[in-house]
Amino acid sequence: MTGFTMLLWLAGSTAGWAQTKSSFWRKLNPDSLTNRPLRFVPLPVLQSGPEIGVKGGLTLDYFYNAGTGQPDKPRFRNRYWQRLDSAARHTRDSYAFVHVLYSTRRQLAIEGVWNTYGAAERYVLRGRGGYIDYAEDYWGVGNQTLPERDYAVLTYQRWYVQHRIWRRLGGRVFAGISQHYSYTRHLRTTDQAGVSETIPGSRGSVVSGLGPTLLVDYRDNPFSPTRGWYAEWATQVYTRKLGSQYEYAEHLFDLRRYVPLNARHRLGFQAIAHFTSGTVPLRELPRLGGPNMMRGFVQGRYRDRQLWSVQAEYRYTLNRFVVAAAFVAAGGVAPTLGEFSAETTRSAGGLGLRLLLNRKKNVYLRTDVALNSNRTTGLYIRMLDAF
Repeated sequence: MTGFTMLLWLAGSTAGWAQTKSSFWRKLNPDSLTNRPLRFVPLPVLQSGPEIGVKGGLTLDYFYNAGTGQPDKPRFRNRYWQRLDSAARHTRDSYAFVHVLYSTRRQLAIEGVWNTYGAAERYVLRGRGGYIDYAEDYWGVGNQTLPERDYAVLTYQRWYVQHRIWRRLGGRVFAGISQHYSYTRHLRTTDQAGVSETIPGSRGSVVSGLGPTLLVDYRDNPFSPTRGWYAEWATQVYTRKLGSQYEYAEHLFDLRRYVPLNARHRLGFQAIAHFTSGTVPLRELPRLGGPNMMRGFVQGRYRDRQLWSVQAEYRYTLNRFVVAAAFVAAGGVAPTLGEFSAETTRSAGGLGLRLLLNRKKNVYLRTDVALNSNRTTGLYIRMLDAF
């Protein structure tokens, strides 16, 4: 999500200060700022990361709650399932935003993102889509890549939409459908050799996939969880019958656990896997790195048909408004599952701060500095926690 978005909004909100001096100072009080209602907010944006350089633009953010509603009648007479159903009476907060951003690396992004919990959490809808005119660093496919400083720049235009909709089975257990469509064109690199034509999708691609998905979401908060656990699985099959230029399948797994040690100390753990089979085009290959998992690696520093990664983060509350964090991660890519090894494993870690922007929604601004096993670093400024 956006970087300085909420910080700029909170600062700008003081410009409309009230008629008396006392009310003005009340609005400047940090407690007043972090407790302001969070609804529909049009704002300027500033982001930072090794993949994008510095990116700025405009975003329209919308935070909302779909209401408590009435939970469905339990589908099972078992008391365990009845307890899970009663836990779903509370509807967690949702958000959606649309942004138009441009970066110092000449990247244009016009995108929408949404994460909605329906009334009584009967349904969960999550997705993103839009258009990007992108330039990303490219070292090749696999683990035998170009030297760190000798990368090419891969440019392309892409229209895409990826969406998942789940229906609640009981408690916070959901089943649904996952969909992904992506049209990538004008793909080329800055080096003279370019991308090898033997790589599928070396000049662009059209992919369209559909498949089942399961979600178990017992986090206490979707923006910055402090306790609970989360599990997500999705399988998508890409076929010409759906309009896909390439035929392949992908399986995605995401497991998370949040453990509060006491009022100030918390731990978070995450493991992800992205496995594929068939003919996968270049742009759709699993990519290691980014602002959320394996921070410190440029997203796509390593890419191949199979990917795994794990991370842990320790968070310490310094005061009411600032949280310090330390994190470590490991992961790797390979053409097949049997080729994962110690040699294909990379690592990264770093330190960060989280600045409280809204207490009611538990929204933080995140700044991380990370170092990876290739001895390169990354600076990230984002909204919300990494996971």
